[in-house]
Amino acid sequence: MATKNQKTIIVGLVVSLIFVLLGVFVFSYAMETLDVKAEELGAEENPIYEPPLPDYTIPGMENEWGSLLLGIAGTLLLFVAGFAVAKILKKKS
Repeated sequence: MATKNQKTIIVGLVVSLIFVLLGVFVFSYAMETLDVKAEELGAEENPIYEPPLPDYTIPGMENEWGSLLLGIAGTLLLFVAGFAVAKILKKKS
């Protein structure tokens, strides 16, 4: 039987993944304000380096499913990192 803390963690993780789904399929189509202003002013991108995952996409998977995969992977990575830090801090106290 899961404890109250375990249930809270599971619910938090599920809610986070729901936000990833909403972000990819609902909110990703909105233009960012800075992008709109940059287009109005005729500004162009001049990156100083080539990022490994440009525009938050996986090379070769520039669609919603690639973004979803990357969002889920990022969410789980942050969850594991946060959980590990919490465990380390709990052992020290």
